[in-house]
Amino acid sequence: MASEITNNGNGEMSKEERKVYDRQIRLWGYDGQKKLREIKVLLIGMQGLGAEIAKNLILSGVNSITLKDHTEVSILDCCSQFLIPRDSQERNRAKASMSAAQKLNPNVKVIVDTTPIEQNVDSFVTSFDVVIATECSPTTYKRLSELCRKAKVKLFIADVYGLFGYFFQDVNFKHNLYGEVFLDNKIYTDSLPAKIPRAYFLTSALLKFQSESNRKPNPDTCEEDVDELKSILNPTLDQLNISNNIFDEYYGELFCELSPTTSIIGAMVSQTAIKNAMDKPIEKYNVFFYDHIEHEGQFHLL
Repeated sequence: MASEITNNGNGEMSKEERKVYDRQIRLWGYDGQKKLREIKVLLIGMQGLGAEIAKNLILSGVNSITLKDHTEVSILDCCSQFLIPRDSQERNRAKASMSAAQKLNPNVKVIVDTTPIEQNVDSFVTSFDVVIATECSPTTYKRLSELCRKAKVKLFIADVYGLFGYFFQDVNFKHNLYGEVFLDNKIYTDSLPAKIPRAYFLTSALLKFQSESNRKPNPDTCEEDVDELKSILNPTLDQLNISNNIFDEYYGELFCELSPTTSIIGAMVSQTAIKNAMDKPIEKYNVFFYDHIEHEGQFHLL
């Protein structure tokens, strides 16, 4: 595994650490902070959303966080990736993020891994307490869901498309797997609840687009990508007697990872992961959608 590790002390919390985490200890107690301090996190994907999640978890005081990304820094990172210095000469996204991430909290081990997740053996993934996956293919998400469920590793899957975003969680190992909620090459199944949020249909179409095109919608090909999304969505909307115009306001705002939504989804994923570390999971729901047109985010059980 290609990795770089910074040193971090183990054992009892020092006086200096207690000062750093004083406000958090007042909020959830010393025992709560100790639980958080034991959590080892794997974070896959270091674009804007990954940067937000990394920042929140590092500041909270987890034991360690592995920043995993094999891709190179691109112009799209300028939209929301604040951990990469503008003058950075490092091309790998995770490596370029490491220095700023570590400075956030020297008490946390920050580890960089540049191996594609598809090349890792199962035991690597299951060695963590929490796995948070972003920017992966739907096939990889499905594999991680099945693997983490089997090993009882808490899993969060999240993505942002422009100003729209969602995340999936599997923390009590009782609800549907990711591949049972977002099905291969399908947008809708009768096995889901009768009342399905419209954000579900858009998310499913985006995932199908990603599977077929091997990428997210791109601003350089925005017109062609919108047409393709419509061709994926409209047959299902027709089948359900839903107007094809329902997503007209959304189509132009599904490109890049824009900072207003990466901050919202990043905060929700981090907060939910921290609650799990405190043994206070949000157990009744498994999917969260942020609808930027309606200006609201809601949990659902699908």
